[in-house]
Amino acid sequence: MPCYGSISRTFRLIVCLTASTSYLAGCSFFGGTSQQLLINSEPPGAAVLVNGTQAGTTPLRYDAPRRGDLRIEVRKPGYQTSYRATSRKLSSVGLVDVIGGALFLLPLLGLFAPGAWEQDPGTFNLSLEPDISPAPTPAP
Repeated sequence: MPCYGSISRTFRLIVCLTASTSYLAGCSFFGGTSQQLLINSEPPGAAVLVNGTQAGTTPLRYDAPRRGDLRIEVRKPGYQTSYRATSRKLSSVGLVDVIGGALFLLPLLGLFAPGAWEQDPGTFNLSLEPDISPAPTPAP
């Protein structure tokens, strides 16, 4: 009989581990599809374009999609236009999916969800340089 009790205990352990892993399976599916980017400029009040679309003026909080890279353009009359880009990196929730996927394959499905990724960097502090291009010379 002692052997039967240990099998039962092992079975319960396996069931508990399987159940807890299923709770962690694909956590990224429950993450948001966007994240907030902070875009600041010196001087403030510069126009911000994200992937060529007007997004607002600095200081700006912009809800950016987690999928795909972004090209950020900051411009203000009398100043040189500044360009920055973001790239995607694995979020902390996506990392949980990877760790869970090392034990059971199911959590790896979460890497297909937007919540597994985040834009990097999440904050931009830009100093715009004055435009010192020469003034046009008048025609004689």
